[in-house]
Amino acid sequence: MKLLGISALLVGAVLLNGCKKDDGPSVAVLTPTEQVALGWEYFVGGDYTGSLSEFTLALGRDATLSDAMNGIGWSIGRIPGRLSEAPQWFARALARDTTRYDALGGWAFAAYQLGDWQSAIHKSDSLLHRRPGWRFLHESTVDQNDIILMQAAAYYNLGDFATSLVSVTSLNAAFEADVSTPAGRRELFDEIERLRRVYG
Repeated sequence: MKLLGISALLVGAVLLNGCKKDDGPSVAVLTPTEQVALGWEYFVGGDYTGSLSEFTLALGRDATLSDAMNGIGWSIGRIPGRLSEAPQWFARALARDTTRYDALGGWAFAAYQLGDWQSAIHKSDSLLHRRPGWRFLHESTVDQNDIILMQAAAYYNLGDFATSLVSVTSLNAAFEADVSTPAGRRELFDEIERLRRVYG
């Protein structure tokens, strides 16, 4: 996949400089912030191992970079078998910068996928309260609707069908179900799955 922006030019400069014979090999060094930007380019391109490497290197050079911590969390969350490591990185990012809303969203999704429904609800409530209209900066299809749908599923999994229904109707006001009955709960489940296909 194609990488765009300044990082692509810098990589080109590294390759050209490395070919000089009279001066010996020369390496253009990215700043830690530029390395984080390169990490997000890899992430957007679907190279999560590459993005993880760039974020980790950047953080090794500047331990204060909350966006590198956030990037590590999102990258690890996409690498099979490593999801359980993601929450600690989101927590570190937020400890450094409480306005790192993408880390809060990532933490909510990771908690849900790990089966920690209460934590997923708590983190998503916090995000929706602090950043209404949230959209993930590096994947525009992931937004507040995904967060609300995740909440609906988490409440359903906890057996709080009435609150799950409130979340669902905020996405589809026309939906109705009597969740006090098994049939109504099944309808709610089916609607959550339908909405997952819409927003997924």
